[in-house]
Amino acid sequence: MRSFALVPFGAYTRILLRAHAGHIVTVMAALLMLALTLDLAQRGERLIAQSGQTSLPALVLHVGRYMVLRLADLIPVLLPLGSFMGLFWSEITLTQTRERVAVWNGGRTPLQSLAPILLIGAVLGLVQIACLGWLRPAAVGVQIAERLGSYGTRFDRTPGAGGERWIKLPDHLIRARIDYPARALMDVDLFETTREGRLTGRLRAERGEPLGDGRWRFDRGSRWTGPPDGVPDFTRGTGEARWFDTETLALPLEPLWLAWLGVDARHIPTGQLGELAGMAHRLPDGPAYRTWWHVRFAQVLLPLGMMLVASALSMMMIGQRVAFGAMMAVGLTGYFLHVSINIAVWLGEYGRIPAVVATWLVPLVLIGTGLYLMLRLQQPGRRPAAAMA
Repeated sequence: MRSFALVPFGAYTRILLRAHAGHIVTVMAALLMLALTLDLAQRGERLIAQSGQTSLPALVLHVGRYMVLRLADLIPVLLPLGSFMGLFWSEITLTQTRERVAVWNGGRTPLQSLAPILLIGAVLGLVQIACLGWLRPAAVGVQIAERLGSYGTRFDRTPGAGGERWIKLPDHLIRARIDYPARALMDVDLFETTREGRLTGRLRAERGEPLGDGRWRFDRGSRWTGPPDGVPDFTRGTGEARWFDTETLALPLEPLWLAWLGVDARHIPTGQLGELAGMAHRLPDGPAYRTWWHVRFAQVLLPLGMMLVASALSMMMIGQRVAFGAMMAVGLTGYFLHVSINIAVWLGEYGRIPAVVATWLVPLVLIGTGLYLMLRLQQPGRRPAAAMA
């Protein structure tokens, strides 16, 4: 058997590169068309109503622009599955045309055929992190700014949008409307409590603004402070109440977190998401910020891992002939892996497992599994086509 050596830009690599890329692009186009069709079926009427356009060309441009913005959100969701299914399709054609048998009988081993997968995996990995870290947040930001589509409604950042919100903090409970651009509170009703939940004070104000270093300034309101031990009686009274023009209070409320309150962590720009992930230990949604910060780096490995597993399973199960049962098994494995990736990220978002485990484990396991299966196929007699030599 020949010694192992990759030929990154040889003729065989270029041929397989074009074949794999063509199948992956075709599968991704089909998946995106299906996803966009379902999206428009659900939101088409609202989108047309939001446009305010009366002429058909203007309406078509409006819907077309929305679809382009939605693509930035859909591509990173579907690319791992599309890379698996596209490469699986390509492997099926290699079996049907007997090209794999001819190549193996010529002495080229599975590992010596890795170069096209590695090259495509590198490109798709960069596409994945570009979409996750830049294109998706930018596209969602445009929809929010223009109040376009479902994101424009759900994540509306105009002052007071969404009405009153309840915010639970250590030793504090806040009811207020949010001025998102200014990172401030409006119509504030703040309750001070003990760790056991006993009320020790209450502050009401027209507005609250951050001063930095964990201090907030509240304007035009009143404050009630309970008795020292929290138990009112006739001798010590029921606490002290007073009006104020300005009141400063130490409050563990992060202005940046307030600005993005209600927006999913996956849609926050990378720079600000990094800041939120750095202070995750003191934020209510800390695990979600930390998880999606890691996702934007870990998923650079995901397309490669999915393609390695797809290629290895195809060589093992349909290397000699294409059987319906084997095809279904490989296809369902790809879907199961796609679901597993999402479940792992969800578990990280809700703090059930550490963010590093939720985001890095699956891509690394996929790459390790794919390489392990290919190493097994290196061994004499392991390849299904070996008997045909």
